[in-house]
Amino acid sequence: MTPPDAYIPASKTAILTAAQNARALPEPDNAQLGDLMRVLSAVFHYEAHDDLDQLKALYAPLDPDAPGAEASDAYPGFEAALIDALTRANFAEIDGADIADRGAAKLTADLRIKAANDGIRSIRFFARGAHVETLTIRSLFGLRRRRVEADILNDVVVLVAFKTAAEIKRKDRRAFEDMRRGMRPGAALVKQFRNVAQAELVTLHPGAKPTMRRRDQVFLAVPALAGGVPVAVQIIPAVTVLFAVLATYFGARGAIEDNDLKRALAAVSGLVAVGAFVGRQWMKYERQTLKYQKQLADTVYFRNTANNAGVLDALISAGEEQDVKEAFIAFWALRAAGRPLTRAEIDAAAETFLRERMQVRSDFEIRDALDKLERLRLVERQGDRYAAPGVSDALARLDAAWDNYFRFGRMNDGGAAAAPRQSASH
Repeated sequence: MTPPDAYIPASKTAILTAAQNARALPEPDNAQLGDLMRVLSAVFHYEAHDDLDQLKALYAPLDPDAPGAEASDAYPGFEAALIDALTRANFAEIDGADIADRGAAKLTADLRIKAANDGIRSIRFFARGAHVETLTIRSLFGLRRRRVEADILNDVVVLVAFKTAAEIKRKDRRAFEDMRRGMRPGAALVKQFRNVAQAELVTLHPGAKPTMRRRDQVFLAVPALAGGVPVAVQIIPAVTVLFAVLATYFGARGAIEDNDLKRALAAVSGLVAVGAFVGRQWMKYERQTLKYQKQLADTVYFRNTANNAGVLDALISAGEEQDVKEAFIAFWALRAAGRPLTRAEIDAAAETFLRERMQVRSDFEIRDALDKLERLRLVERQGDRYAAPGVSDALARLDAAWDNYFRFGRMNDGGAAAAPRQSASH
């Protein structure tokens, strides 16, 4: 089983309900937990708005869906900002070499995939959350079924950077010609997928192509050999006569006998038959290839949830929600204990809450949670321990922080405008 990551899949509403039902806080505090969740959400939503604007501005020159010229120097800044957003949303990077190795293995989709990197500068995979599903794999034309357990990744984000014009070589040009309209050198793709089996990650590669399985190669080759060899044995002598007839017709010495002419006509008929046979075999090959392509397209199509700029909105929103849940759970754990706790004790209490109350396995991000609470003055350090104020006091502090995000036009006692307080950063 995949070890737990920092992702908390439970909704804010479910976490709030579980915390209130635990009755671990005095009734006045317990009744105000809903207000605490609501104000925390508002604060983090405001802060996330600037992050989204900055990320979109960095992506604009790289977006293949937006008109613009190549900006070869724009990618590093966008890549760093996107990874920061992914980390905040509790995504972790998957080793790309490991994914490439899976291309040689038989996938749960019953396909064999090869991934070509032509035209691609770099490709990175990120995932969060995992669970185990039992899948039914069909084979032998659907007559055979077997059930396998597969690790399914809840969310996957793929970041693809394409080569710039200066980096493109001959085989890269052909790859760009085969890509969808609008793709240009120096662009970057960002794609998000849902519920992807780990064994199928290679199907998300933009250069993924299905290859003929050995079983299908045999099914196509055996009839071709069985039907083609006898035809070839019979047609070769007739073809020799056909060439002789043609040579005589075009001025070579000798005479054409009726028997030779009949054999030549038979040779022509045989060649037509051979051509028809080859055509049928080619159509079978093309049909099998199209079947593979559709299977691959279905695997990707039904799991794709967002693309390019749309992924940025989803990521910032996901990071914002994770921030709220982490801060709320850490604060609740401190108040439920009724005494100052060490970082390790808060971490253990948060993971116990998620496991017992929410049935969620998570490697709780205690450092990030406490950093956010300290920044908002919702916890105080006492040596190596942390203490949290009552919920009413915490709401008052959040209210003050919210009021101070914008101070334009406020006047101090001397009649001068008060200096604006810098908004909290991540």
